[in-house]
Amino acid sequence: MIASMAPTISDMWAGVSPSGKPSTRDSETPRISIAFWCSAARTSPLSVITTTTHSSGCLAIRPPHPMASSSMWGARISRFIALLGRGRPESRWGDASRWQDVPVPGPRVVLISMYVGHEGVPHAGGRYLLELQRLLDEETDLTMLSVGNNLNRGVLGEAGVPRRLLLLGHEAGRGPLGRVLNRLAVLADTTWRHRRDPGMASAAFVLGLLRSPEARAAVREADVIDLQYSESIRLVRLLRRLNPRARITGTFHDVMSQSFSREPGDPDFWRAVAQRSRRHEAAMVRRLDEVLVFSAKDGELLRVPDATRVDPPLATGLEERHAPAPAPTVLVVSYLARDENDKAARWTLDEVWPQVRARVPGARLRLVGGGALPALVDRADREPDVVLTGFVDDLDEEYAAASVALVPVLQGAGVKFKAIEALLHGVPLVSTTVGLEGIEGPDVTAGLADDPAGLADALVAVLSDPTSAQRRADAAQRWAVTRYGRETFADTIRRSWVTRSRAGA
Repeated sequence: MIASMAPTISDMWAGVSPSGKPSTRDSETPRISIAFWCSAARTSPLSVITTTTHSSGCLAIRPPHPMASSSMWGARISRFIALLGRGRPESRWGDASRWQDVPVPGPRVVLISMYVGHEGVPHAGGRYLLELQRLLDEETDLTMLSVGNNLNRGVLGEAGVPRRLLLLGHEAGRGPLGRVLNRLAVLADTTWRHRRDPGMASAAFVLGLLRSPEARAAVREADVIDLQYSESIRLVRLLRRLNPRARITGTFHDVMSQSFSREPGDPDFWRAVAQRSRRHEAAMVRRLDEVLVFSAKDGELLRVPDATRVDPPLATGLEERHAPAPAPTVLVVSYLARDENDKAARWTLDEVWPQVRARVPGARLRLVGGGALPALVDRADREPDVVLTGFVDDLDEEYAAASVALVPVLQGAGVKFKAIEALLHGVPLVSTTVGLEGIEGPDVTAGLADDPAGLADALVAVLSDPTSAQRRADAAQRWAVTRYGRETFADTIRRSWVTRSRAGA
């Protein structure tokens, strides 16, 4: 059943037919999606689109009513929805029955991401989302939609979470049919995504969106729909159908086709996945009003020469000059639950660190970040001069005590925030070429290499002459503070769509 349904969900939502050719039948997208769910459940169509009213600058939510469609199925679908026990999406909005019309302070923005930024988020993309959420909460009428998994449910009420956050999918349906659909959606997410299309949108999220009148109302009333990560951007065609007038922007945190092409195992499988991802990317960028990337390199990979480059706002404005640490300490910061980071850490322990240890007596390696797998924990425990800290609340202390920061990743795509953070803290940086991709500053590293011997040589050079390495790091810090400041970021976001939406873009 899953094998028959997943090509429809992963291809049709993105506007790519199962054959790989761009689909031109935009008007039939919702019908295709509904047919997918019907065939999977062997029953009648289930999902409907409801309407909202908007007047005098106020937003109001109305209950579902029959779909405005010339199709007989449109009316049947909307009537049938009453038979499905819809679970209530978890939300910070409170009881929708008690809502009242409220003035809209600025452009209505819907932010869609499968992750939610919050204070203490362990990965770099989440920290970017946190800054974006704060900006939008301050300057727009923001509604955020995300998938209702346990990870996101656990951050409700945390500092930095948007005032209006609606979690979709994974709700406990009150009827047997609803429970069947939930299980199918979760099974598609956990099984099909890994086996055929790792970049596909969350089936559970889409089912939740189609079943939630609150979420659909927010989408249909939005002036701007901002999609974060490729998984969310896959939904651009469906969202365009729900709200043809909205300005839709997409931020590619990574170019997934490049990331897939760098996977070392099963080359035939990953080559096919990368080719499929390129077709999806081409279809997505055609339907976006604006493409945002973290580097010019990613814009070139997407074949969007005029893509808007947005620099992540990692600088606080309180950066201090770094003083060389008295003890020779190498620092690796990463979210170790990610496969490419786990492999990089183990590669460092096996291939790079033994060479450094042999040449610099007393050197220490600190692996900082949450999510380490048991195999990595066991491997690090066998080394007396290696410390695996787990998640830490204050990275500033780690950088202050470091002699040099190492970014050893060989896979993945996109700008590595950990490299930018090292520059902002004024710590000498040694990196692979993948680790430095998209960072276009002049002479910002103390060493750049992709082989164990080259990385070890660069680390030993810094540890042997920290004063010279620090002078270069000071210059790199001054450049990074200007490039990755919060005002620069805010100005880019406002120019890219907030200001334009107010002008009627």
